[in-house]
Amino acid sequence: MISGSGRNALYIVLSVALAFFLWYLVFVIRPFNFWLMMSFNTVILGIISFVCGGMAFKWEEWSLKNISLGIALAAVLYGIFWLGHHTLIWFSSLTGILPERAKNLQSIYANREVVSPALIALLLFFPIGFGEEVFWRGYIQRYMQKKWGKTIAFVATVILYTGVHIPTANPVLILAAFVCGIYWSGLYSITGSLVPVIVSHMVWDPFIFIIFPIGAGR
Repeated sequence: MISGSGRNALYIVLSVALAFFLWYLVFVIRPFNFWLMMSFNTVILGIISFVCGGMAFKWEEWSLKNISLGIALAAVLYGIFWLGHHTLIWFSSLTGILPERAKNLQSIYANREVVSPALIALLLFFPIGFGEEVFWRGYIQRYMQKKWGKTIAFVATVILYTGVHIPTANPVLILAAFVCGIYWSGLYSITGSLVPVIVSHMVWDPFIFIIFPIGAGR
């Protein structure tokens, strides 16, 4: 008979395996509309997180301070990506590395064409941004922190979060996932609160993808 600790570890392994399968399905196989699938994926993973891991935050954490912090952190991450984009352009022109950078970037933004921008922005805000943070930081990283400490939890979560994007074979998307993984996992590790991280993700997604996309026309 599996102990409670063993059962929780099994749930983690199975849920991560499911995340890899779902991301492969949505980015590579694409049997249905991309946005509906992403929304479905994050809702499923969010439900799993709450059922298997319990509530990842306290309702009182949704304070004006944490929400404002999350918005500010989204702005900082947007600035990091703006700077990174222009640095990547310079680096690619100088070294010839990532010769298909513009094509890789356009393939990311191409998914905007299939649904109205307003609906995409709404879905990115919720459930996609919310669900991703509840699962990756609120369930996976939180479990690992309790089990092995902050450092191992941080490194492992960043690797897993980046790893689900590897089947896309899009180096720009994989690099973006790696940067976001470091940023959001680092914030959760430092603040100890999931709310600012959730808000950051929920706000950043629509801005970077729909409202003020970086390099979408280049």
